[in-house]
Amino acid sequence: MGHAIMYIIFFRDKNWNIAIGKGIPIIKLKKFTVRVLPATGFFNCTPKYKGSKFQYIMMFLGGPLANLLSIALLIFLSHIIKANEPTLGQQNFAWFLRFAFWAHVFQFIFTAIPMKYSFGPYKGYISDGMRILKKAREKSNS
Repeated sequence: MGHAIMYIIFFRDKNWNIAIGKGIPIIKLKKFTVRVLPATGFFNCTPKYKGSKFQYIMMFLGGPLANLLSIALLIFLSHIIKANEPTLGQQNFAWFLRFAFWAHVFQFIFTAIPMKYSFGPYKGYISDGMRILKKAREKSNS
């Protein structure tokens, strides 16, 4: 969603979609598709015009920035739960928040560091950090 929000803001374009998972689609909407195995997620767009270097960098930054925002929100929520005397349900929710926190931390690290993935479901793709670095190094006529 971070990439989609930045794309909408900086390109002012509605030509995008998000696909979550692999396999048979179980939910298919105009802009979103959710598949049976939700292990991956992809943001796809085809801008109507060639954007500036800044627009593309901001779009690529959208994913890592969304992770940082999620991390901050999860920390805030976990402090609220710790401030109260936790019930069993709150303890389970606190466990879920810790799990989500670490998932977002690792997601942030593995998307922000410039690299080409040689493993897992994103094998052969490049990270957002690498996309930003490549775009920043491009000659200014693009």
